[in-house]
Amino acid sequence: MRFGHTSVVNFLSNLAMSFSGFIATIVLTRTLGQEQYGTYVVVLSVLAWVAIVSDLGLSSAVKKRVSEADNGNYIVAGLTAQSFLYIIVASFLWLVRPYLNSYIGMDATLILIALLAVRLLGNFISAVLDGQHLVHVSSLLSPVEWASRSTVQVFLVLSGFGIAGAFAGYLVGAVVAIILGSYFTSIDATVPSRHDFNRLKSYAQFSWLASIKGRAFLSMDTLILAVFVANSTIGVYEIAWNLASLFAIFGSSIRRTLFPEMSSIASKTESRGAIAGLLQTSLAYAGLFIIPGLIGSAIVGDVILTIYGRGFTTGYYILLTLTFARLLAVYQGQFLNTVDAVDRPDLTFRINAIFVVLNVILNVLLIWQFGWYGAAVATTISAGVGLGLGYYYAKTIIEVSIPVGEIAKQLVAACIMGFIVYSGRLLFGESLATVIGLVVLGAAVYFSALLSLSTNFRNTVEDNTPINLSSFLFR
Repeated sequence: MRFGHTSVVNFLSNLAMSFSGFIATIVLTRTLGQEQYGTYVVVLSVLAWVAIVSDLGLSSAVKKRVSEADNGNYIVAGLTAQSFLYIIVASFLWLVRPYLNSYIGMDATLILIALLAVRLLGNFISAVLDGQHLVHVSSLLSPVEWASRSTVQVFLVLSGFGIAGAFAGYLVGAVVAIILGSYFTSIDATVPSRHDFNRLKSYAQFSWLASIKGRAFLSMDTLILAVFVANSTIGVYEIAWNLASLFAIFGSSIRRTLFPEMSSIASKTESRGAIAGLLQTSLAYAGLFIIPGLIGSAIVGDVILTIYGRGFTTGYYILLTLTFARLLAVYQGQFLNTVDAVDRPDLTFRINAIFVVLNVILNVLLIWQFGWYGAAVATTISAGVGLGLGYYYAKTIIEVSIPVGEIAKQLVAACIMGFIVYSGRLLFGESLATVIGLVVLGAAVYFSALLSLSTNFRNTVEDNTPINLSSFLFR
């Protein structure tokens, strides 16, 4: 895997981020309780949506145009446009604050405006670094941000500051990441031309819907659930979603690593062969963690949820459904990433438009009828439709070859792991300490089995580590 080192750096960075967030979340859920933690989740969901309105595809356009390296001053042009959009959205939030505070359940408008500023700036800096082929640097910003955020949150919440401490930690973590990211960003201080703004607009006019689609997948269910169910239920749902997302990290890392490379190739040559090869590679490894994650969740997910408190075990079936939805979305993301990289945002616009409309309709109807189970099913169906559309449109651009053999080997290795873990649970019991030990054992079994089954995976590991696994396994 040519870009294995960068993908591994990105993955380990996100894993570290998730671990720090995991610890902080346990403290938040156990200290704040389901109700206040649910309120915190609702605020962050609203923040995510207003951040999309304040971005309108701008960060994606900056990443794309900067990666093409055609000497345009897209960074300053993008920052200027971003500042203008932020002022408009922040002013609107202030005007509608009575209704906004009523929906959230607390006086949070000023907090939201402050969090929006650092969220947008942090996303912009990450997009610039990605576009400058510094994914390995931008990958480090998230764990730094989450580690800083988690440390401050844990300290303040345990010190008695409650939900205010949680928001303060979010703000501090973002500021730390912004300062660090700014240090590595190269900016041309010249005045951007009208052409630079037009080039950004030509991409952003299609890519803005991708942000809405991504956010609809991540939190449309949460927003609609806030209308129909209590915040305490949302807190449990969000925990299940976070665990499901943990397994999807590696697939996201591959997508993020390969985009600037695909984009660069597409801007310099008409050949699609190299891009098709990169897509096949991304599909081969996208499910590396989430396939065993789904099987593992089915076997020990109910026990793992007790880490957050006894009330969270009610989210077991939600966890399984959302993990499957994440599995579909991981593969979908590889197709859409390729379509975007070859500068066809018009096609992803069609996919995203269908996804968003379907997701909203399904969430409203199914949550109304079936509560949070309806939300999980709506998310899964939307992901499945998005995967089908992504595959169809990718095929219209390049030759798509699905690495069925590699995916099947990952599934077989995961089943072997599942048998060992399930047997261990029957033999040794289901205490939390025992299950954690079985999870570690299961991970070792999975990767050992996969190394034995897959020559491609073994070669990839050897290419990115100093270990000769072939001689080790088959001597």
